[in-house]
Amino acid sequence: MMRFQKPQAFSLKLQALSRRPTGNKLVAYGWWLMAVFTCGKAQAQDIHFSQFFNAPYAQSPANIGQFTGDYRVGAIYRQQWRSVTVPYSTFGIGGDAAHVLGVNGLGIGAWIYNDKAGTSHLNTFHADLGASWTQRFGEANDQALTFGVQGGFTSVSIDYNSLRFDSQYNGFTYDPSLGTGEQFTRTSRGHPDLHAGIGYAYTPEARRKYTAGLAFFNLTTPNTSLFDDAASPLDLRTLVHVGAQLPVSEKVDILPKVQWQAQGKFRELDLGGAVRYIMLDRWGLVRAVQGGLFMRAKDAGYVYAGLEHDDWTFGLSYDINMSRLEPASRNRGGVEVTAIKIFRKKPAVPVRYKACPTQM
Repeated sequence: MMRFQKPQAFSLKLQALSRRPTGNKLVAYGWWLMAVFTCGKAQAQDIHFSQFFNAPYAQSPANIGQFTGDYRVGAIYRQQWRSVTVPYSTFGIGGDAAHVLGVNGLGIGAWIYNDKAGTSHLNTFHADLGASWTQRFGEANDQALTFGVQGGFTSVSIDYNSLRFDSQYNGFTYDPSLGTGEQFTRTSRGHPDLHAGIGYAYTPEARRKYTAGLAFFNLTTPNTSLFDDAASPLDLRTLVHVGAQLPVSEKVDILPKVQWQAQGKFRELDLGGAVRYIMLDRWGLVRAVQGGLFMRAKDAGYVYAGLEHDDWTFGLSYDINMSRLEPASRNRGGVEVTAIKIFRKKPAVPVRYKACPTQM
């Protein structure tokens, strides 16, 4: 998971260096690398995931209610940079409903995530509620246009007591009794959020589908600074995604996917695809496996494996780091796990046997 970043008005010392070099060249290099990352200014950042196709609530408000069924819940967990520093870990869970109150096209949903980053325990908690409206059209109602909005709240906090500063080294060792030499205004800040999105879907056949979407995040450009006298607005983030499901044989589909994002001066492009092999598809039961390769431009490549078991979808991916952090990470990035469950008011499997009255 690459994080879009924006300079913020407090010293990178807050990202905090964990140890002094010991003479070992590798450790010394790691110290220098950490110094590079921690010089200048700290960063405010939006959270997003490698399995963007399995994180619908994080990708766009227009994804709310876009599934076949009545209710959907999904969860995602990611951990990264274990080989470099204190691991970054992110957990998210969400749920949505389609055709709310019997109104075709109306969807509602909720999304919560918590992210903890590095030695400073920089913690980001976010919660939002959203709604969508879908208008179907076409000769067979096989096309759909969806509009969605999300509104919520984000809280960011940091643990200064977990950090070590230059002034706390007495020339030989680290001495926690020494002053930090820093003046911190606050340890946390909260701000409201507003996001919006639009999505299009065309499904001419059961296994053939084309999707595209556009989403905008941080519409109010909230202040994320932990210093009261130096505001740091979070830039608007724009996201574009395109995907398809294309059958190539009786049991095989290919699923190409592309996602592009821009926030401030930063850009990110994810592209790749998966192959889907269908083991069972009858009586409303679907059993399939997926395998794919994706690339995040100038940052990482990642492998993906998926499993579909009726109304469950599971995903597992692993990033192979190829950025300038590669010497320290040794190509190891992060592991990500997803699970999605769809609930239906009516059983997907029809009755196979029917009792007939006794014939006289």
